[in-house]
Amino acid sequence: MSDESLLLKVFGVKSPVLKILDFLIDNEVFDYSKTEIAEGAGISKGTLFSAWGMLEENDLVIVTREVGRSKMYKLNKENPIVEKLIELDNTISDYYESKYFNALAEKESRKDALAQSSSA
Repeated sequence: MSDESLLLKVFGVKSPVLKILDFLIDNEVFDYSKTEIAEGAGISKGTLFSAWGMLEENDLVIVTREVGRSKMYKLNKENPIVEKLIELDNTISDYYESKYFNALAEKESRKDALAQSSSA
């Protein structure tokens, strides 16, 4: 299984902005420096800096605190766009969870049917 998140898998997009948002959604409890966000999103710092302006302009991220000279950031959960992105991410996860468990149940059902027919 790849390290690609379900959100990225569904959209099949490798957009730096989407990778940043996906990382922040998956790790929404904590705040991160830009360097940590770039590493977590699997992009270079240069790519992060080129995409960062759009995130700030749309109020998708907020500064939570400063540690030394570094600012720490997290998703702006009060932004309705962020709320919907989190909701979408949860819906995608629920869909794939259901799909996985349905396939597992189907496999067990076939296994049980095969065991019953061979013992008869």
